[in-house]
Amino acid sequence: MKREMNQLKKYFGMGMIGAGISLALLAVAWAIDHFWSWPGIMTDRVVLGRIGAVLMALGLGLHIWSFATLRNWWFHDRLCTGGPFRFVRHPMYAAWITLICPGLALELNSWPILVWAVCLHPLWHVLVWPEERLMAERFGEDYQALAARTGRFIPRPSFSAGSKTRRKDGGS
Repeated sequence: MKREMNQLKKYFGMGMIGAGISLALLAVAWAIDHFWSWPGIMTDRVVLGRIGAVLMALGLGLHIWSFATLRNWWFHDRLCTGGPFRFVRHPMYAAWITLICPGLALELNSWPILVWAVCLHPLWHVLVWPEERLMAERFGEDYQALAARTGRFIPRPSFSAGSKTRRKDGGS
């Protein structure tokens, strides 16, 4: 049974609530970093800054790719299974919590902000439960199949049948 959904939920999912919580926690991490003398992650800020910049650029690219792919959902009410959705169910969230936020922590050379970035993963695993229930109600078996073959934020390794077994004639 397809249930009608609020347009804001359709367009933003848990993104607005999650962003608010994430930003509040970032403010706490920044205050800890700013008001107490924490050593930096590395003394060579150039290397760390470059790694951080690469992570943030990759995250921005994934976010833009995801945004472009979501047209199927927003305008045609179809489950997104192409583009970055072939690999993860929540690529826009993944872009932020897996790439952009850790990249920011490295760029800022900050332990408290790095801890914040690492803590975002378990937080967002909980935050997306209502969104995933809604998608399962809306798309049924199609969403269940997507969930079975993709990771939530990090791609699942896939193994083809040929890589698991060897041929009987000794070939690989």
